[in-house]
Amino acid sequence: MITRKWTKLAASGAIAATMLLSSMVQAQAEAEAGHKKELGLNVNHYVVTTDVKPVIVNGTALVPLNTVREYLKPMQLRWNNKNKTLTVNTGTDQVTLKMGSKEAKGKGKIYTLSVPAQLKDGRVMVPARWMAELYGAQVSLDTKAGMIYIYTPEVDVSTAEENRDVKLYPVSATKYGRYEGMVVEVKGRKQVFKDWYGGDGMRKPVIQYQDVTGDGKPEVVVFYVNGTGTGLYMGEMHVVDAETLKEIPIESLEQAVLSHVQSNIEKYADHFVIKLLIDGKEYVERIEDDSKDKSYLNDKVGFGAVVRHKLAEGQLVTEAAGSISPAGFAGDLQITYRFQEELNRFMVDGIEYRSLEEWGK
Repeated sequence: MITRKWTKLAASGAIAATMLLSSMVQAQAEAEAGHKKELGLNVNHYVVTTDVKPVIVNGTALVPLNTVREYLKPMQLRWNNKNKTLTVNTGTDQVTLKMGSKEAKGKGKIYTLSVPAQLKDGRVMVPARWMAELYGAQVSLDTKAGMIYIYTPEVDVSTAEENRDVKLYPVSATKYGRYEGMVVEVKGRKQVFKDWYGGDGMRKPVIQYQDVTGDGKPEVVVFYVNGTGTGLYMGEMHVVDAETLKEIPIESLEQAVLSHVQSNIEKYADHFVIKLLIDGKEYVERIEDDSKDKSYLNDKVGFGAVVRHKLAEGQLVTEAAGSISPAGFAGDLQITYRFQEELNRFMVDGIEYRSLEEWGK
């Protein structure tokens, strides 16, 4: 029996990253579903696993301080077992918290707790809203989903490594970190892009500040993911003029494929052949497959289900996996772009194709 060779290759090259990300998304979804039966905790878009579960006491949500602090700003804790007090050093304040008391004493400030701090299974439980006051966070309770949300907005601010005054942040963000509209800020000047949607708690949008037009001046380049799933990873790439804060268009993947790529899949009794013609260069790959029904195969190679973008030596690059079936991939299309000043847009500069077999070498 001849096995389908291409299925063995699916864990390498383009599809490997997709499989990993898909499993992470599935794990998060399962975690969310599981918390409907008991009170869960989401801190800065992450569903947090706690050894002691949050509880509701007299209408107040209590959370384990030791766990929550790991997902917020760093804090030092010092426990006094004799007096049953906890000293919390946030870096800007030092607060003493006594078990059973509704007051916490800081430097020149008294914090009032709606419910006293208490010990539960060896963990100090404190009101979630007190944590919010201590760190300038936002707290909400979704009783239907059984989830406590603690959120510090600065967690969603991305800064360019090349210049700390170049930033990206959401117009608003969902409870699981998806940006709904984005703001590009360059040295205090801001521009809102309402139709940029993407990212999540595991994959924050990335902003870079590099010269990609070749004029000697840096531009703002933004990368984010706007969709993931089984066999799906949809990346986005945008370039913004740092002076005008206007977006510079980039030739779309769809147009690039339409203009430069021809493909078809020929099906035979014991194999199929993948053929691509890219700007006059032919790529041919034979795949052994003796299945009688080859209706699972596409008639041509598709590009668009798995798309990634990056900067390589100052040049914009798009990588698109070539799908030969709803869940099968044959290789990667790599597109490089160059800026055409007369058109004020980025156009395809070159396209190459690499099969999964070549990725494995």
